[in-house]
Amino acid sequence: MAEAQDACRQLLPRAIFGINGKVENGVRQHPRTGSIIFALGNKIGIADYKKNTQEFVAGHTNTISCLDLSKSGKYLASGQINHMGFRGYVIIWDYDSRKEIARHDLHKVSVQAICFTAEDRCVVSIGGVDDGSVIVFDMETFSPICQTPASRAISGNALTVRPLHNNPYFFVTAGDRHLRLWSILREQKKLYVQDVLMASKTRVFYCARIDKKDEFAYLGTGTGDIVKIVLNCCDRDHVSREGSTSCILGAFGTHNPRKPTGKDCNRFVNGVRALYILEGGRLLIGAGNGDIELVEERTDVPLINFREYPGPTWPYLRTLKKTHVSGRISSFVRSTTDMFYICTDTNEIYGLKINSWVLKLLRTCHTKSVFCITFPKNYSAVFATSGKESIRIWSSGRKQELLRIMVYNFNCACVRFTHDGTSIVSVWNDGIIRAFTPITGRLIYAIPNAHNKGCSALAVASTGRLIVTGGIEGQVRVWKIEPYRQALLGVLKDHSGPITSLDINYLDTEVISACTDGSCVIWDIKRMTRKQVVTANTQFMTAAFFPTGVQVITCGSDGRIIYWMVYNGALIRELTASKKSSVNCLAINDTGDYFISVGSDLQVKLWNYNSGAVVGLGSEHASSVISCAYSPCMSMFVTGSTDGSLIIWDVPREFWGRPNPPEGPRYSLPKTSSKNKFREVPSRVNSGTNLKTVKGENIDGLLKATPKDDLCCVECPPCAKKEEKKDPYAECGIVPDVRKC
Repeated sequence: MAEAQDACRQLLPRAIFGINGKVENGVRQHPRTGSIIFALGNKIGIADYKKNTQEFVAGHTNTISCLDLSKSGKYLASGQINHMGFRGYVIIWDYDSRKEIARHDLHKVSVQAICFTAEDRCVVSIGGVDDGSVIVFDMETFSPICQTPASRAISGNALTVRPLHNNPYFFVTAGDRHLRLWSILREQKKLYVQDVLMASKTRVFYCARIDKKDEFAYLGTGTGDIVKIVLNCCDRDHVSREGSTSCILGAFGTHNPRKPTGKDCNRFVNGVRALYILEGGRLLIGAGNGDIELVEERTDVPLINFREYPGPTWPYLRTLKKTHVSGRISSFVRSTTDMFYICTDTNEIYGLKINSWVLKLLRTCHTKSVFCITFPKNYSAVFATSGKESIRIWSSGRKQELLRIMVYNFNCACVRFTHDGTSIVSVWNDGIIRAFTPITGRLIYAIPNAHNKGCSALAVASTGRLIVTGGIEGQVRVWKIEPYRQALLGVLKDHSGPITSLDINYLDTEVISACTDGSCVIWDIKRMTRKQVVTANTQFMTAAFFPTGVQVITCGSDGRIIYWMVYNGALIRELTASKKSSVNCLAINDTGDYFISVGSDLQVKLWNYNSGAVVGLGSEHASSVISCAYSPCMSMFVTGSTDGSLIIWDVPREFWGRPNPPEGPRYSLPKTSSKNKFREVPSRVNSGTNLKTVKGENIDGLLKATPKDDLCCVECPPCAKKEEKKDPYAECGIVPDVRKC
């Protein structure tokens, strides 16, 4: 047993694509190393894009909901969201050692926001809707010192917290009809609070920024305007100067000079979600619809002149520059004086240069679960993934996304390349089979109503003229694909649950379907009949043929991996991959010597097929792993998880596998000059190898057609049939006069 554990090697990731852009202000840059720090599932990712390296810090038991980095870069703080009835943890980390220093679980269910105060003195955290408290954690004693309700009974919940730059005992909380200024009394273990006077204005605040002198604060609201307040901060005992209080100066929008007075104020669509204060009083604003604007306060009109303005929002901001990204802005990170990193809720990171105003897409990943991963036949340079509303083609060498095919409001359940590389075939949960070109992403054909409850699985024959699909209703359907016509050949009915996977053997004669009803069926697609049925007390997730087609390997929700004989359906071997969670996917290399398994235990395992031993183990994922694929070159494989992240793993050289069977010595007959010259008669049997492929797009030309650091995004046109106009004379039975035009 000890020898088996010693033989298990640690798998190393070659590249990781993943970020959780839905965390507000959840992206940070370390001031010393320049690494990008972000949340991904229940782990904190630290990525160095210059060296193309990435590592994770684990310790949370559920999804991370907030994150902050101290000004000195010495500490990290993170909070999580938990299930109802459980506590939400706040963890303090040491950045250099990547280890946990302290934690507390005083919040209920979730932690809404967190921040370090100036000089790294305290950590302030705000609870979610079920908690509603402010907790101050002292960094000298590493213990909480006070806990107070964040809001009054007449106001809403706090959504964000922001510290002051110069005083380590002041911070501001903002939220739903909530804006308060706090001071910390460390010796007395108390908090003093003062409500900011908002006059008659009521807002929901999503983000806040304070200038470096701690005089003014700018807050982004849900109504699409910027609220500016004066702080009037003084000593800790009085919160503000005697005889004065913190109050609002106005709610500002952008000025539109083309419209008359009273209608010349524009607000930001879907609210202001991110703010950053630049030099010279300029503001960088990110809106909920993806608009990014660089604005400044107007100097041609005094602020006092807007008191008689008819609207509640004053046009006091002038737009200098404007651009747009996809998704809602969630974070602004200043990398250099000129460079900004912009993170969106679509899990994308953009780079924006302020002076030249050049926007560039830097990092991408799926927004939700990665349902399927596939490689082209005998080509490892690119691979395809399917997820929510999109099919994405990635480069394994450049480590970037090359092509994105969008079908809005629907999910792609499975995607496959044809063996000649001329098309990408996919099935969607709207019941439509779609095929696209591999370079431009153009729609080749679409088969509507392929399954009445949506498609869930797909397999493509080696000729590319036969595809097999599985549906949620439990049917397996075989389709004949021709250049101008797609026809249904047969419907195979035996399952009573959704089809989870399909696989065709190398001879294109048999297909195996796995189902959640606890059965796997081997079908003869030539005669459209059932050959064998294997059953087990599990929900089968994946079934795959051995490369020679004599055996089948399956996995399911019980955590077992089972070998079956194709000839009679006999059970050969059982392996226990996980004792507590399910095994979600399997992938075998082309030689059949090794295979990989992924599951809900967040682990990726590399197995020896013959011995049934684990030879490699990887644990870099932060959520359940549900898809995987082996590359044709057998030196790497790719895995995908429910949080949208992708990881390319390197396979150790000794686990690449050998050809099965191994190549023997080749002999050639000596050339003899015979007087009797026989005419070469062409073979009557054509296996399809001498068919000439039609000139057009092929997957091997995608890398050459796509420039480096560029992405092609294509929207698929709707596939619904046009409604035919009704005959106005059909109901009454009147025959119109054919002589009239």
